[in-house]
Amino acid sequence: MAWDINRVILIGRLSNDVDLRYTPSGAAVAKFGLAVGGRPNRENQDSVSFFNIVVWNKTAEFCGQYLKKGDRIAIDGRLEQRSWTAQDGARRSVVEIIADRVESLGSAGVSYFNNNNNTQAAPKPVAPQKREDDYYDNTDFNDAPLDGYDPFDEEVPF
Repeated sequence: MAWDINRVILIGRLSNDVDLRYTPSGAAVAKFGLAVGGRPNRENQDSVSFFNIVVWNKTAEFCGQYLKKGDRIAIDGRLEQRSWTAQDGARRSVVEIIADRVESLGSAGVSYFNNNNNTQAAPKPVAPQKREDDYYDNTDFNDAPLDGYDPFDEEVPF
């Protein structure tokens, strides 16, 4: 039997503050919007997509305590669709991303929290030791010639 994949990984910025609430049974649930930028379109305007994110339990409490509008984060989760009948009798539906893991990508370093009740801070990067005989010391690959290649060319080659 074939199986399907439902996995979403996004990096973006919170479009609003985290709304942290608790269910009647005491489970924490946090909701927030995530703005994810894309490549500029043909008119050279930035494209932005907005996603509704839902986080549960300890991860929700982490988000409510440490995240705010404008923070840059990474999420790892799955898509989920839910439907309901509104008070006016109309049938409504929404697709949300249920985040299993949230990482703060702030300037103070990367920290993450997941629903396995683990909070960790990523180790600080260690600067490489310079050697006097290092051939690449003076090489800047950002200044390398592109030989006619334009990475921003929007024309499709076929």
